[in-house]
Amino acid sequence: MGSYVMETSASQHHTLGPDENCIKLMAVEAEAALQDIRFAVDSVAVSTKLPSRQDIVYMNIKTKEAEQLCVELSVSGYRIVGDHYDCISKTPLTQYYETIYALLDNRSPGYRLSFGEALVGKLQDLQQDRCSEPQSQTES
Repeated sequence: MGSYVMETSASQHHTLGPDENCIKLMAVEAEAALQDIRFAVDSVAVSTKLPSRQDIVYMNIKTKEAEQLCVELSVSGYRIVGDHYDCISKTPLTQYYETIYALLDNRSPGYRLSFGEALVGKLQDLQQDRCSEPQSQTES
């Protein structure tokens, strides 16, 4: 990301570093991911004990199997860094996942099942919508 320039006077410019914006962007991305997976895990939240930085946000996730995970979100992706909330292992897993969905799909059979059930439900809703459209048109 580039720097942002803010004009402070006609002859002087002040350059703002991207640190504050990066922290906000990472936090926004983490919150969006948490909202997306909330239906398929037991609990999920951004860590309030581990400090967010410009390039890292930590999340606490409890899977359907009651497994606690501390997950790091960084520019490299998502990775599990601890097996308890707010805990970073001395030797965190080194595998990064591009999405939180891929991480949970690999780690939690309960997530896969919940995701599949949600997908089937949405497909059934679409099918019902399609089936009801011609009937309502012929009745009017």
